[in-house]
Amino acid sequence: MKQFECFALDTANQCLLRKGAPINLAPKPFAVLRYLVENPGRLITHDELLDAVWPETYVQPQVLRTYMLEIRKLLGDDPGHPRFIQTLPKRGFRFVAPVTERTSPANGAKEEEAAVDGRTQAMVGRDGELALLRSQVHLLEMGQRSVVFVTGEEGKGGARTMPAGNWR
Repeated sequence: MKQFECFALDTANQCLLRKGAPINLAPKPFAVLRYLVENPGRLITHDELLDAVWPETYVQPQVLRTYMLEIRKLLGDDPGHPRFIQTLPKRGFRFVAPVTERTSPANGAKEEEAAVDGRTQAMVGRDGELALLRSQVHLLEMGQRSVVFVTGEEGKGGARTMPAGNWR
């Protein structure tokens, strides 16, 4: 997850979070923001951005302007004094905010959640299963309900987790 100021870009679940709360962002504007955030500090030309988000498809360059307005509005960014996205006229864009990779529990996470996460670190050979469980918990925190089954014999080391699907 990429962190910048109070925002987190969850690339695994394709969502933008502000202080842990999800923000509605359509897939294409999300893809534009993701490309910028994954390439901080460098000039991203209009052509590079169009090729990255719409490969092998012709799209009017005006669409970038529309999406930038939408993204800036969601981020509360002022193009005259950018905190996040700097426009370089007739050249492209630059993501100017410092970006960090977040691997710790979400900001504002409860102490017991952090403790549970700490206990799971001691489990050997369960990285895939733990990652799946964490992703399901993250979806639950965002309001998506699902059922997860944990199967296998106790103490045998053969446990497997499988999401059972989303319930509505």
